[in-house]
Parts: sequence; C-alpha cells; structure tokens
Amino acid sequence: MSAPILELRDVVKTYGDGNGGRVAAVDHVSVAVTEGQGLGIVGESGSGKSTTVRCIVGLEKPDSGTITYDGIDLASASRAERKRFRREVQMVFQDPYSSLSPRLSVEEIVGEGLVVHAPRMSRAQRRDRCVEVLETVGLDAGALPRFPRSFSGGQRQRIAIARALAPEPRMLICDEPVSALDVSVQAQVITLLRRMHRELGLTMLFIAHDLAVVRHLCDSVLVMHEGRVEETGPVSSVYAQPEAGYTRALLDAIPIPDPARDRARRARWRASTIAEETTPA
Repeated sequence: MSAPILELRDVVKTYGDGNGGRVAAVDHVSVAVTEGQGLGIVGESGSGKSTTVRCIVGLEKPDSGTITYDGIDLASASRAERKRFRREVQMVFQDPYSSLSPRLSVEEIVGEGLVVHAPRMSRAQRRDRCVEVLETVGLDAGALPRFPRSFSGGQRQRIAIARALAPEPRMLICDEPVSALDVSVQAQVITLLRRMHRELGLTMLFIAHDLAVVRHLCDSVLVMHEGRVEETGPVSSVYAQPEAGYTRALLDAIPIPDPARDRARRARWRASTIAEETTPA
C-alpha cells in the first residue's frame, strides 16, 4: 500500500478559556489520506473540523503532534518545500462573498496564484490558463474583465474553485463551500466538485456539518465531536452501520421526505439510545 499523501498524528490545538485554563479545539486527531481519496470531515459547529484544516494549511500552529504532506514534516519544512505545499494544496473557503477581493477582476483573482507559483508564464499564457479553468467550472472568457460584485453567489464560488484549480494542485480542501449558498445552487456546486474529483483525480478534503452532502461527494468520512475523532471509515459502512452514538445522531438529522420512514428511523434511534443507557458498563 502506498504512503499517504497527507497524515496527521496526534495533533492537538488548544486555546485559552479566559479563566487561565486551556480548551482543546483539536484533541489528539490522527488521520491518513491517500492520493485521490475524497475524505469528508463532518461534525456540528465547534467540533474542531475547521481548526483541524487550519492547522493543516498553516493558518494555526498545533500545540503538539505532526502533520506530514507527501513525506514532508510541515513543521520543519524548508522554504522550497513550503512553496511546493502551497501550490499543490489549494483551499476553497466557505463564503464566496468575502473570499474574493472586490477590487480585483476575475482574471486577476484566478491568475494570482500563477503569478506566484508559475512566474515564468507570460501574461498571455496566464490568460489562457484562466480561460481554461473558468471553462472547467462552467464559466467563459467573458467573465475575465468583470468584478465579483457582478456575479451571483454560486458563480462567485465557481470563480473561487477556478482560482484553486489554476496552479494545478494535487489536493483541494473545501471548508463548507456550499453552506452559504441557496439550496438549488448548492446542488450545482456539489455536482461540479464531484466532477472535479473524478475527472482531475484530485485528493479532496471536504469539511461539512451535513452528512447528506458528504455522502454524494466523498468515499470516506471522519466524524468529529468536541475536538476528537468519533468515527472514521468508508462512507458506505459508516452510513449503513454507524458505531458511535454521535454519528447516529448526525445521520438522524438528515431529512427524509417520507414521513413514515422518518418516524420509523427516529423510533429506531430512540430504542438504540435507551438500550445503550440501560446496558451495564
């Protein structure tokens, strides 16, 4: 079996609680991601999933533990290794309204990474690459001179995805990229990301609080609660037979359009919860 492209070992990140103590936002998290894998990291707000990702990309420094990318320990990486990491690992943020500079045109936004990571590219070559990735996400060259304010939320998120794809990354990290969008637009962006994952062979980390979204996008899932890993495994097995009560609670929150099936599911969940509470330790 090949070595993982990304591996976290016992990563801990704490913050002060205002009373002289420390609270663990990430509590000894370990996970290995193989190249081409689609991993969904799920949990409610405050579960530690976004902090975990911020530690991966260097926006937060872990208190302890190691994070390695393609065999490189990111804590001790050289300048060249860090530059390579920043090119190969790109991020799509949650809010398409705040993640794009209103002062830059689409051409400048999408081509910004190329200026840094492909400095030998001519302006014409950068423009061609910008058009290529815009077409990949369902937009065209007519978007290049325009500014973010002239696009809808879904179109802005497509521009953000194009920006992430421009340097030809190996890994795409998406931090709840559809939660700020209308439901109908969410489906379009999810379909786009699924196609990117399949056609480009990208390794993908998808952060969400909605297990229904992860089921459509990912082949593996990691469930977090209060900074800890509650459960991890293939989507098919975790969704069919969840081992952790917290995972079952998240699955129970997925709406079912059939009222009878929804009532039956809730009855099974209550029965299993009662059984767990009455079983002797």
